[in-house]
Amino acid sequence: MARFQNILVGLDLHHGDRFTADALEPASEAALQQAVELAEVQGSKLTLCACLDISEQAHHLIEIDTQNVNQTVEDLAAEELERLAKKLQAQGLYVEKKLFFGKASEQLTRQAIRGEHDLVIVGTRKRSSASRALFGSTCHRLLRICPVPVWVVKPEEVREVREVLVASDFSDAALTAMQAAVAVAKALKAKLYVIHALEFAFEAYLQTAGVSETEVAGYRKKLHEEALSNLQQQLAQTDYRTIEHGVKVEVVEGTPDAAIPQFVDDKEIDVLVIGTHGRSGFTGLLLGNTAERVLPHVHCSVIAIKPKDYVSPVKL
Repeated sequence: MARFQNILVGLDLHHGDRFTADALEPASEAALQQAVELAEVQGSKLTLCACLDISEQAHHLIEIDTQNVNQTVEDLAAEELERLAKKLQAQGLYVEKKLFFGKASEQLTRQAIRGEHDLVIVGTRKRSSASRALFGSTCHRLLRICPVPVWVVKPEEVREVREVLVASDFSDAALTAMQAAVAVAKALKAKLYVIHALEFAFEAYLQTAGVSETEVAGYRKKLHEEALSNLQQQLAQTDYRTIEHGVKVEVVEGTPDAAIPQFVDDKEIDVLVIGTHGRSGFTGLLLGNTAERVLPHVHCSVIAIKPKDYVSPVKL
């Protein structure tokens, strides 16, 4: 994954059955801003995609309005996409536009597959914990079903990308994420941090079993050294040496859910890159994955990467 050359940008242009306004809402504005920055750096093609998830009644009224007597939400959305496309084209960017009906997560995934996009960028709103758990969001569903990398941009965290973080659990998915992180850091001229969150699962047991503090400390040191070696071996499989501002490899202690957000705050990370297994259905609802769990808690944007052999449940 050397470059992101064919970027799909998901935009929300309506609320219920009504068009939002001439101005994009903050989440979509943030996604578009990040996409434009990346496109300007890499000369990427942008596809602006709006998905109208409106009621069956509203959709029926649009279909029967054959003479276009009423200006529908579809017409307004098409006009807004055209306005945005022309504005970006005037800046010298290569821009296309797509308008679909249906759930945004499914339509964006289909377009990502159909259009052979190598990155999807979307914005996310703040949601309550209960709302996320019960209903999810477009971003969370994309993390599970979209086969290409998904860049989730938070409006309150949009800033120049100077620090990129990739978290690894040494899996194949983590290696793919590391390769993507190297590409992002290189493209945006940012520094790259590579970390592993190390848990001492048996430390309490060892202490209660009468193992000496010296032996426990030796055990901890051994695990640290092994983790650091594994990180360096994964990093060696990338072209990290091409990153202008360098790479720092660290092993941090704690669960990934706690250690990653803390590291993001401590180092003022701008973008977190993380692998995701993409569980769907009831299993995904119950178990989730680290990318989904940390997304609401990190003060930065997140790029979620699927394993190379991942197959989306969404069909064309």
